Amino acid sequence: MSFKISLILLLFYFFFSHLSSAQPSEEDVNLSRKIFNNGVQYGINEEYAEALEKFNKAIEINPIYAKAFLYRGLAKTELSDYEGAIKDFTITIELDPGYSDQAHYFRGLAKFEKGDYNEAIQDLSIAIRLNPDFISFFQRGKAYFTIKEYGRALQDFDISYRLNPGFKKTYLYRGKSLYYIGQYESAIEGLDSAKQAMPNNPTAFYYSGLARIAILNSYAAIQDLNRCLELSPGHRDAYLARAEARKNTGNHEEAQNDLEKADELLSLAKTTEPEKKPTKQKIATETLDIAAFFSSDKGTTQTKPSTINDIEKDILTEKHVAEPATKKDEHFEPETSPDKTIIDINELASGFYNKKLTNVVPKGFGVQVASYANTDKLQNLADAYEEQFEKTVFINVSHINGQKIYRIIIGQFENRANAESFRDNLRKSHFSDCFLVVFDRLY
Repeated sequence: MSFKISLILLLFYFFFSHLSSAQPSEEDVNLSRKIFNNGVQYGINEEYAEALEKFNKAIEINPIYAKAFLYRGLAKTELSDYEGAIKDFTITIELDPGYSDQAHYFRGLAKFEKGDYNEAIQDLSIAIRLNPDFISFFQRGKAYFTIKEYGRALQDFDISYRLNPGFKKTYLYRGKSLYYIGQYESAIEGLDSAKQAMPNNPTAFYYSGLARIAILNSYAAIQDLNRCLELSPGHRDAYLARAEARKNTGNHEEAQNDLEKADELLSLAKTTEPEKKPTKQKIATETLDIAAFFSSDKGTTQTKPSTINDIEKDILTEKHVAEPATKKDEHFEPETSPDKTIIDINELASGFYNKKLTNVVPKGFGVQVASYANTDKLQNLADAYEEQFEKTVFINVSHINGQKIYRIIIGQFENRANAESFRDNLRKSHFSDCFLVVFDRLY
């Protein structure tokens, strides 16, 4: 036997022996599951350090336990170990693509907290393509807002609202986005809704004041800023804004007092030792209650936790929200078509449908942006895309390998050149992997 052949056989031996040793025994699987469940219980009690210890042990016994990596990533997220969380979510995706939508979503949140906003957008975009949930759109909107891409942020906040009109923070972020792109009247309408939904949120009153200053409605701006400072007496920027508003009304003395108070707060911040960094708001307070996410899986026999979309009604920390404000701009008003309640999308036969689930026969070319097995909120998503891109949106129902698939296709173009131009524009936006379809070939 030659040396080369011997070496190859030796490598095969080590490879297969390692592969074999990587497969846990049934006893190890059961033990790791038991330890994992203990970790889940700690997570329910918000004892994340103890939960992390249990997940570490479960993974040590069963190194291919994807679910344990997912939950360990959640525990690390709560402990602000974002780098470690990102690694665990990545391993989760590699071990079991069935967790991909959740792992990409949570990895996106961890990257956002870490300051990697563009990478966060990439992960959240994948999560949206896998499961177009309102909270993923909201979080991606926040990432766009943070890097000052206010137009894209506004699009995501609009879609998030359409998918869940009860999520009140959408009003605030939408209003802020409108303010930064200079649409002050619309910003005021959205911020008025935010103030009604969140009467104790100083940010809503601050931006409402800024927008009113911009349209020279200074007296109303002063009222907003007064309320902001009642809620947050140390809000230096609110003093500066109120000084401007008071100056506009001719009240120079009070304006000067506000400027002096702002300077005082600035000096205080500079002399305070050690310098206090603002406390980061825990991810759970704005997205998912991770302790409740743990508990949603407790005592069940399911092999995967529920999707974010399935559990959001139970685990959002703000699940009991105020009714949307009565005053909204028309662009933000959800459509309430009786067709959506009459027709069950799950009962549709193969074919093409518009957003009202009426059977249609499109011709020419379109651009497919996504396909889903889950139909929840699919009509709302089609409605949002139709308004966003000002093109007809089609839902194509088809069967692939015995499973129903729902495609979202935007536009109906007579010639290929126009369709390709639209596709190229979409690829510069959120749909880097969208592609052209010929309608006649899908019948």
